Amino acid sequence: MKEHAFLKWMAQDTETDWCNDSAMPDDIEAALANGAIGCTTNPPLTYQVLTAAPEHFSTDLARMSNGVTGDAKVVGLIGVVVRKIAKRLEALFEKTGKTRGYVRTQVAPPLSADGAAMLAMGKIYASWGANVKVKIPGTHAGIQVLEELSARGIPNNPTVCVSVSQMIAAAEAHERGLKRAQAAGLDAPHSTSAFVMGRLQDYLALLSEERGLGLAAYDLECAVLAVAKRCCHLFEERGYHQQIMPAAFRSARQVAELIGSKTVMTLHPSIQDRVTEADQRDELKRRAAIDDPVDPQAVDRVYQALPEFRMAYEPGGIAVEDFDRFGATAMTLKGFNETGWQKLKTFEIPS
Repeated sequence: MKEHAFLKWMAQDTETDWCNDSAMPDDIEAALANGAIGCTTNPPLTYQVLTAAPEHFSTDLARMSNGVTGDAKVVGLIGVVVRKIAKRLEALFEKTGKTRGYVRTQVAPPLSADGAAMLAMGKIYASWGANVKVKIPGTHAGIQVLEELSARGIPNNPTVCVSVSQMIAAAEAHERGLKRAQAAGLDAPHSTSAFVMGRLQDYLALLSEERGLGLAAYDLECAVLAVAKRCCHLFEERGYHQQIMPAAFRSARQVAELIGSKTVMTLHPSIQDRVTEADQRDELKRRAAIDDPVDPQAVDRVYQALPEFRMAYEPGGIAVEDFDRFGATAMTLKGFNETGWQKLKTFEIPS
């Protein structure tokens, strides 16, 4: 089993937590042994584990009908994976007073504009376990659904958030939902909000290439890191109950630069390995760096070159009704759909 000494140190000695961004059983076990507090899944990760390690789910897969198709089939397959992970994390969930030990699972990307359908699917997901967090995209309709989930006491996880505006909107939706839950006598649901920084970085890189701007990878890496730090500082200043979940890292340095934040990072095994390798080369410092400024010249080069970055960086830079049309949001949802949700429809259930 791999040892990730830097991540274990981070989990034990700082305010920053992390969880495993993979549904593979061996990845989950290794992460838990190194301080992880939960698991993140999405449609591509679910497809990966079902195709690479179907033997771990053979009993539950055998109960599924080969006659089920379409979205119903995908929901059934996701349930097979999520229920097993939820069971594995149940002891941690109970031991920590229901603050840790969550597994996160995403509603259908094609439903991102259909609030009623996302809410209905979210209720199904929530029925799989008290430690299941429902992932809802930070779209116009998604923000409304997030409030409804929180109001019903359902743990949730805004995702596909690629801007400060979306993060703020999701946090404020959770605050409204909390008040409604408390008024109804319900326990306050736990909520983490994923800022998928790497998805924003990928989008900005694509724009730079299309427009011949030649922005360096270092500059783009700094730019999205600056957005993440801005979100952390805003959440701290405003006292939001929702916890930020930095996600989709593209480098070990991005992980190290967010240490000390009251966040729970979600780290893919490939990034876990990069962090460990960088630590072994003595490239990472074991210190809180959340308040360290990001290279201002690098951030300014991106700020001046790309209006889309300015939209993502500035609070209020994107109106709620425009969340769906922002390029990084649309590109991310498209990727989750094509590489996960649609592939799960083609998955052959073992007979």
